[in-house]
This record gives sequence, structure tokens and C-alpha cells, in this order.
Amino acid sequence: MDNIKPFKMPKVSVVITCYNLGRYVMECINSIQNQKYRNFEIIVVNDCSTDNTKEILKSAPENVKIINLEENKGQFGAFLEGLKIADGEFVCMVDADDVLLPDFLSVHIQVHTEISVAFTSCAQFEIDDNSTIISLTSMATPDNKNASYNTEIKTIDEIFNLNRLGENFSVKVMDIKKYPFGSWNWNPTSSCMLRKASVDYLLKYKTPEDWRKGADKIVFSFLHLIGGSATISAPLMAYRRHKTNLSSANPVIGNFRYLKPEAIKLYVGYNKRIRQDVLKFIFENYKYFCAQFNPLNVRKMILRVIFSFDGNTIKRIIKSFFVH
Repeated sequence: MDNIKPFKMPKVSVVITCYNLGRYVMECINSIQNQKYRNFEIIVVNDCSTDNTKEILKSAPENVKIINLEENKGQFGAFLEGLKIADGEFVCMVDADDVLLPDFLSVHIQVHTEISVAFTSCAQFEIDDNSTIISLTSMATPDNKNASYNTEIKTIDEIFNLNRLGENFSVKVMDIKKYPFGSWNWNPTSSCMLRKASVDYLLKYKTPEDWRKGADKIVFSFLHLIGGSATISAPLMAYRRHKTNLSSANPVIGNFRYLKPEAIKLYVGYNKRIRQDVLKFIFENYKYFCAQFNPLNVRKMILRVIFSFDGNTIKRIIKSFFVH
């Protein structure tokens, strides 16, 4: 018994993808440096930015790994470059303009140790271009009903006490049967923590440039297909809405119907492409996946992708024909 090595805490690799977001990247890095859970590494992938990102990253802490790409690979490609050198048991895919609360890593790790899923996604709150809080809830969170509610008068300190957001939370475990492939049940990119053993399969994806934007759609959809997922009700990250993101002209935050026409086309395009792209990925690596999951399970995956259309997806596809 004396020769048994002590157990280790899992390491988290936080991969920040940055394209022309130099204005925000240090705030993002600092929010990770301030995490209560301390076993992590930070990898910043500068996706051939044309602003001052490269210069700003020279002032990053010494423990931050910097990858300066020579050509722009898009969000998915940049993330995969960071994933290649990540050595944690878990991986977070973070946009450089978002901010994580101090409990982010610890709560995600807690959920991953209590259940077994391929990835987790937390709720979010909203900040603007200048880091001003514009909403402590988000309509972009799938479980947010945004219904009428009863409450009591609070002081300003109570309203904006961000420390309370992670104290009590619920977890919804989702399997592929009840929550079909291709549907969207999570918050955007920066809300996630991925099991590296699951996400490493995506290193075999041959054309990540096809997902220059919307990398969370391909990553979350594939991981949910192979290992299920879970959502965390606590808003543990701040999603920044600013002039250059897809929702910049949305007068009601998170509401799909108020997006710009080009943004709606892009989102609907993801829903139309996700099935053919994932099927192509599986067939290109069919023998490999059969060796990993066994042939019966791979065939089940293929069938789940083919027969995965739900009502919401069909509505969005139909809507795309009327957006000009």
C-alpha cells in the first residue's frame, strides 16, 4: 500500500481562439488566471489576426502558451491547432472576447466527476462592448423560459452580486435519444468543458476550414452524438455582444427572430450542413471509428444522424428559403 501513488486532480487545457480581438484578449486571459480551480493551462491561438493581437499577447503571463498562425484557419481550425498541444484531461474552447467567472472551471469539473458525458455547457450572462452587464440571464440559454416571475425588491449590490450565481445550480443530463443529433440544446462556444478523450477524435477532421464560424455547432453535435452532454443552470461566463459578432444588431438579446438576415442564413446553413458533414467525417474514418466504438455502435451513430430531424430544425430550414 505504501507504494501506491497519490491520485492527481485532472488538468484543464483552456484553448482561447482569437481573430482580431486584441482589445479583449487580456481580459479573457485574466479571467482564467483568476479561476478557483488551479490545475489548468492556457493556450492562445492567434488566428493570423490583422489587428494588434500579436503585440498585445507579448505582455501575456509567462505560463500562457501562444500560437501565432501564419494563415487564417477559422474558428474550428484554430481550436484544433490548440488542441494538438493541449495536455489536460479536459479542454475548454473559449472565444477571446468572452469572460469566465472564477467558479467556471471548478463547477464544470464537479459536474464531470459526478456524471459521465462527452461535454458540459453552462448558462451565460450578457455584457456589452465595454464589459457592462446588460443582462444576468440570456434568451440564448435553451432552458430559459423568460416567463413572468415573482420576486422581492433587492438592493443594487444584491442584484449585481455575481458571487451568488454559482452557489446553487441544477444539471440536466442529455442523451442522444431524447435530444436528437443536430438540435441545439446548449450555450455558445465559451460555455463548454470537453472531455479530451472525446474531442481528440475531431483531430481527424480533414476540412476544418468548412467551419470557419460556428465551430461550437460541429464540436458539440459530434461529441453529443458519441457521448451525450449535460447543461449547468448557473451562468458562469459572460458572453460579449459587440459590433463584430453575429448578434450585434439584435435588439432583443438571444432571440433568433431578430438576427440580421445574413446571420439567420448562417445559422440555418449550419443545420442543413451538420448532417452531411458529420456523416462524411464518419465514413472517411469508418474503420477507425469501428475499432474505437465497434461496428454496431458506429452504424447506430450513422442512423441517428440520418433520422435526426426534429420540428425546430425543419422550421429553421424552411425559414431559410424566405430570408434574402
